Amino acid sequence: MKYFSVFILIGMLWFLSACSTRQIIRDSEYKYSEAAFKSGDLPQALKHFPEKEQGGFVTSIEKSWLSFWEGEKNHDALMKQTKTLDERQFTSVLRETKYFFYNETEDGYIPAEHEVIIMHLLNAMFFMRNEDWEKARVETRRATFFLQNYVKEDQSHFDDPALRIWLAGIWAALGEWQDAQVDLRKAYELSKNKNLIPLIEMPQPPQDLSVVFDGSGPQVVWKEGTLAPEFRDESTAPTMSIHFATLPWFLRHEERNSQIRNVVMKSNYMAQYYGLNTAVGAEKSVGFVASNSLRVAGVVVGAAIVGGGLYLLAQSGGAGPNEATGIVGAGLLAFNELNDYGSKVARSFEKSSAESKQAGLEKLRTYRFVRFLPSWISLTASSEFVGLTAKSLSLQAPNSRTRVLFLQRF
Repeated sequence: MKYFSVFILIGMLWFLSACSTRQIIRDSEYKYSEAAFKSGDLPQALKHFPEKEQGGFVTSIEKSWLSFWEGEKNHDALMKQTKTLDERQFTSVLRETKYFFYNETEDGYIPAEHEVIIMHLLNAMFFMRNEDWEKARVETRRATFFLQNYVKEDQSHFDDPALRIWLAGIWAALGEWQDAQVDLRKAYELSKNKNLIPLIEMPQPPQDLSVVFDGSGPQVVWKEGTLAPEFRDESTAPTMSIHFATLPWFLRHEERNSQIRNVVMKSNYMAQYYGLNTAVGAEKSVGFVASNSLRVAGVVVGAAIVGGGLYLLAQSGGAGPNEATGIVGAGLLAFNELNDYGSKVARSFEKSSAESKQAGLEKLRTYRFVRFLPSWISLTASSEFVGLTAKSLSLQAPNSRTRVLFLQRF
């Protein structure tokens, strides 16, 4: 019965470990899709895109970004995420003088600020491609809201020059040059890049403008013993005079998760890690019970051999010291054998639980965030790009005096 219970618990351990990693995409599962994207092969990037988390927040944005550059016009999955978040209340928290806003999506993910903003910017670009200019304006205002209206201006909160010049490009394409200049001015305040000043002071909108996206985001670097990775980006900066790295987005994501750790740990995404630790703890408990049972059995059996042997000797009229010594020795031998076996069982379960945890952590070696986003965003008044591996789209509303080229370079 005792060993039957052991097998039941081991079965539960396997089940928990399997359940904990079945639904969440691991970092390694993006390997082929990311490689295809970096080479500019969007059909293959979509073909090899991980199949888990269908319809989730992260995958909806990732696939929408890929499909946008492939020429897709349908963005229903992205709009569904927008509607879902609109129905939920965002929360603002203060941690060490910095404000963070967050909201848990339907599938349990807690998006970073830049991911929510990009969701709206990407929706705006889809609407512009479909020539639905008013809806594009609505989505662009929603993006602006999270950058400058969600919290008071004097409160320390998320803002970013790369997102600001992206917004400026969209406003210019929509014919709202004054709104574009507001974002350009804010980008200058954040970065002190003097190359923005001519555009900020331009009385009339430029005829051409280009928003250029370079790269595919940072590398995820794991260190042994950590539950979160480091983000690194060693890509070369673009040659255009107005360019900003997006690495701060991901560093902010990491900082946000650290600052609101209690919230993140309660999310559906982090529950899987607790499932792993519970399973490993159960396996260790099984080993402890089994090994100690064997040790106790050693004491009982040894004592029984010694006590029983001496009793039989006494009943038979007694014997010399050699016989008594032999009986005691047999009892000690039984005790030592079972005790040693108990120790082996303990070591075996300890090794097994350590291996189970390591295997589980390898499977859980994932940090959910929106991938495929650019490493750099640049802005230039030129529209001439020759000899580049890129996807591009020119957008211009009927009332706009500016033709804006949006360009993804690989």
